Amino acid sequence: MRSTKNIFALLFLFVTVSTFAQSKREWLEYADAAFKNGDYKTAVTFYLKVVDKGTAVDYTRPYEARPYTPPPKKNKDSTAVADTNKQITTDPTEQYAIHQIADSYRLNHDYANAEIWFKKSVDNKPADYPYEKFWLGDALMKNQRYPGAAMNFESVMTDAEGKDSVMFKQAKLKIAGCYLATDTANNKSGVIVKKILDSLFNSGTASFAVNYYGDANTVQFTTARDGNTVLDPKKQDPRYVCDIYTLKKTNSGWNSLSKVSGPANTEMHEGAGFLTLDRSNYFFTRWSTTNKNECGIFLSKNLNDKWLGAEKLNDNINLAGYKTMHPSLSPDGSILYFSSNRPGGFGKMDLWYVNLDDDSRPTGGPINMGPLFNTSEDEVTPFFHYYTSTLYFSSNGHPGFGGLDIFKSSYNSDSLWSSPKNLGSPFNSSKEDSYFVLERSQRSGFLTSDREECKDCTGGACLKIYTIEKDPLVFDLKGTVYNSETNEIIPNAMITLKDIRGDKEPFFLFTDAEGNYFTALDEGMELYLKAQKNKYFGDAGNVTTLGLTESAHLVKDFFLSPIPSGDIVIPGIEYDLDKATLRPASKKILDDLTDFLNLNNNLTVEINSHTDERGSDKYNMKLSQERAKSCVDYLISKGIAPERLLPQGYGETKLLIAKAVTEEEHQKNRRTAFRPIKEGDIRTTK
Repeated sequence: MRSTKNIFALLFLFVTVSTFAQSKREWLEYADAAFKNGDYKTAVTFYLKVVDKGTAVDYTRPYEARPYTPPPKKNKDSTAVADTNKQITTDPTEQYAIHQIADSYRLNHDYANAEIWFKKSVDNKPADYPYEKFWLGDALMKNQRYPGAAMNFESVMTDAEGKDSVMFKQAKLKIAGCYLATDTANNKSGVIVKKILDSLFNSGTASFAVNYYGDANTVQFTTARDGNTVLDPKKQDPRYVCDIYTLKKTNSGWNSLSKVSGPANTEMHEGAGFLTLDRSNYFFTRWSTTNKNECGIFLSKNLNDKWLGAEKLNDNINLAGYKTMHPSLSPDGSILYFSSNRPGGFGKMDLWYVNLDDDSRPTGGPINMGPLFNTSEDEVTPFFHYYTSTLYFSSNGHPGFGGLDIFKSSYNSDSLWSSPKNLGSPFNSSKEDSYFVLERSQRSGFLTSDREECKDCTGGACLKIYTIEKDPLVFDLKGTVYNSETNEIIPNAMITLKDIRGDKEPFFLFTDAEGNYFTALDEGMELYLKAQKNKYFGDAGNVTTLGLTESAHLVKDFFLSPIPSGDIVIPGIEYDLDKATLRPASKKILDDLTDFLNLNNNLTVEINSHTDERGSDKYNMKLSQERAKSCVDYLISKGIAPERLLPQGYGETKLLIAKAVTEEEHQKNRRTAFRPIKEGDIRTTK
């Protein structure tokens, strides 16, 4: 009888355990399916049932039971050493669920919970997930706990060295970001970045991608909210469909909210638009209806104030199966910048550009912007600031504060890009910061961020629009004037500052007793500077604040050469045989002399010409005079005042080498030179 009872007890226990195991397998199936579909919140709900010891057995299964196949393991030995002080598990299935919970929170941008669950996973010392500390460090970094994050990344570097070069480099990059974020030098003063409380901007589940729509008082942006375009309200929720809107700014603030007119908005997701300066072409991003991992750039053209149907740009830009998005144009509309994960890049999303014809169509294939910009991670949301020739973009592959950070690179006159520079705080946070734009004066702009918690968003944070308000940029210029031969300072030297574009009148400074000068400068200035002092040849240079995106203290020193008492030979002045006609090479040399005389505009000079001793004295004197006059006539044609020039021929009366024998010696005698003969006060030549 007792044995019969024992059999029934064992049978009940077997059924109970078997049923519980079956339930756990099903929770994993449901969780894995939700995770695969990107429904991370639902995935967490099911994974939690796997690790919750108190989960009741569910006898009413929502779906037909199917056998569960655990995911493949990287290491057969997945048993962790027990630690009674920590709630760890030796069950590989539970460890898998803990890892998936942590990863679900990470992918859902809920970094507070991601930190908790990655810590649980790390405590289990899982052999299947050797770099769990990397993701714990990433979560700590996102939560602005940089010292702890750096410690985890250093541990990852130690474990990965010599074994996994990719993980080693990623951990090293993150450590650099931790140091960057804690360096107070990266906190920009005079800048306010704040979330827009106006519900016209930040209404609905997400708002992002502000851009200027023709002028600084009109913007367009993307938002998911009630009222967006859907075909069937029963199948689509407008709160989760992205459309593009415009807003206008008046004396009473931002108002007149409306959808972008024309064919831009459909039942599909649209976003990240760009209107050309002449308002004739509108580029924007549209997502595929059949592949959630595919989107492309579309173009709508304006004809007689009416927007024509949007067309998808050809495969020079858009490639089936890949993301092509975030259009931005160069000032003349000839270059389209964008981001894409198309093949041929350096990693995930890369920055690319393509040349456009006069009809705004691609003229060739896309060109990757190269390793200066692109990394193995994501580079997105390019924005080219017309007036400073600066490209702004976001990246999580360069050292940053946590997630996507905003960077800038300037295009200079040598057709070269500068190394990307992190904009620092408050532009960047430990979260995702992107879609950075500035208006012309650089005083205001917008960016998109999920840096603040949001109760309405499933992940605890969502994309919202922030305003940028900057103090005016401040520039000044200082320098010292020196004697170029002795390096002694020169007091009371005059500095002339001339606006190259001619918009402002020239102004003048004088060095103090220490040879120094100082002046404040305006934004957007291009200046030609020259320093002068009587008894010295002048010195010149250029200074500009045009294109600078940060306040700066500029320095320009000058070095003046004492005026010699004798002739100064002008090398390379050549004439045709027995003629006074200047050769082309001679004119180029005299062009340099023109610049010299313009710089030293207080000098009157003698242009003298000499011959060798061959030929008669009378002939040589006449020829040398004609040659000196040819030089003077050319200088006058270049704008030098005639009264500042005295032509003088000396024939063979001032030979450098008497009784020359070789042709080289004769050539030294056949020279052209100049000599200062009068010096006006520099103060009277302003």
